[in-house]
Amino acid sequence: MSKKGIGEKKAGRGSVCRTAGLLIAALLACEAGKLLGGLCAQLLSAFAGVLCGQPLSEFPGGLGGQLLSGSSGGLSDIASWKIGLESIFMQLGGGIPAYLIWKREGKREKQCSTGNGGGLPTLLSAAAAWALGLNLLLALIGLPELFPGFQETAAAQAAVPLEAGILLYGIAAPVSEELLFRGIFYRKAGELFGGWKAAALFSSLLFGAYHGNPVQGIYGFLTGMVLCLVYEKTGRLSAAMLFHGAGNLAVYLLIDAAGLGNRLAPAAAAPLCALLLGAAALGLRRLIGRDGPRETGGQP
Repeated sequence: MSKKGIGEKKAGRGSVCRTAGLLIAALLACEAGKLLGGLCAQLLSAFAGVLCGQPLSEFPGGLGGQLLSGSSGGLSDIASWKIGLESIFMQLGGGIPAYLIWKREGKREKQCSTGNGGGLPTLLSAAAAWALGLNLLLALIGLPELFPGFQETAAAQAAVPLEAGILLYGIAAPVSEELLFRGIFYRKAGELFGGWKAAALFSSLLFGAYHGNPVQGIYGFLTGMVLCLVYEKTGRLSAAMLFHGAGNLAVYLLIDAAGLGNRLAPAAAAPLCALLLGAAALGLRRLIGRDGPRETGGQP
């Protein structure tokens, strides 16, 4: 008897509308939570400014500038702290309804066996290699240059202060996005389509589109497929969160914060890209096993 992974029983027609409605409601609830989170960040900044006896226009990034960094900073510091802290609050605000929906719909998970000795070190190293290698590949084919608007987005992300960036890209965003896209969208899509592959394609397309620009969209789609693979094999959403966070931090710390991408010699770019993606493939093979994900993993 053949076994299916996520969505072992394909949804009947009567449940399609309910599932589609749930996915739409989850997305809207998360977006509303993000708006509320951003509003809370602004209110806290204003409140902290009043307590410190400073006008908001002189208060560097609200809570971040004074309470975290302890420095007055310039205009760029104000803007970067505000972007970072508001983004953290927005991700947390979106993550709360995602968690509640995920829990309500049944969050039980099944621990599946990994491949030949895969574990946390393999997971984290494969994530870092994948994220860095894929970023380098997109740069090598000239994709960022085709979309000038991406440069502004990348600059804003790189300008986030280090402390805020680690919290945002390493914890808040991975947890919030994995709850929504793998914990809810991927799992519920599996019930609609009756298998993990179609569910992975569907949720990864949405994950890519969610990022709002073509460069990050392609990166998000490909990474989303890998995250679905990790979740399906391990059966634990926390594994996808760790993979997501480790990849984000590798890019943020090494490319954005340290600027290693600008220092890389053109002649070394292609070999390094191949090395990183090869290391990621080996790590994933060790993590998920020689035959790919078992058709019994990825339970809710």
